[in-house]
Amino acid sequence: MGCFIPIGVRLREQREGLGMNQTDFASAAGVSRKTLFGYETGERSPDAAALAAWGKLGLDILYVVTGEPIASPLAAGVAAVSGRQPHIDVARLERICGMLEEVALKARKRWPAQKLATISAEVYNALIEDRDFDESRVDRILKLVVNR
Repeated sequence: MGCFIPIGVRLREQREGLGMNQTDFASAAGVSRKTLFGYETGERSPDAAALAAWGKLGLDILYVVTGEPIASPLAAGVAAVSGRQPHIDVARLERICGMLEEVALKARKRWPAQKLATISAEVYNALIEDRDFDESRVDRILKLVVNR
């Protein structure tokens, strides 16, 4: 088993890899520098909205949340050529996260933001090849995930 790297350390790695200071990075997600410091030191976890905002900058959300880098060969190719991660469809990711919160609430499950973000990222990546957002398909997938 590999060495566990805390989410805050992975977030800082990604921020530094993007060449951004804490102030600008925090501002991009609409959070304070103090809040970002809390994320990077592990005192708190970023929410899906912050991760989605940073995803627009090239942050590898999946890596930050799970420790696993983007696995898609296409994504890896884009990152290698451009030096940046592929564009995240923030609206789609936010919709998946919102739907997950609704499904979890109906199932009477209260999960921390990190778990919601992780599952949302996993579902997003599983559906990344789909051009259209099939809400009924996403809903079925989320119900399976929540009830597993």
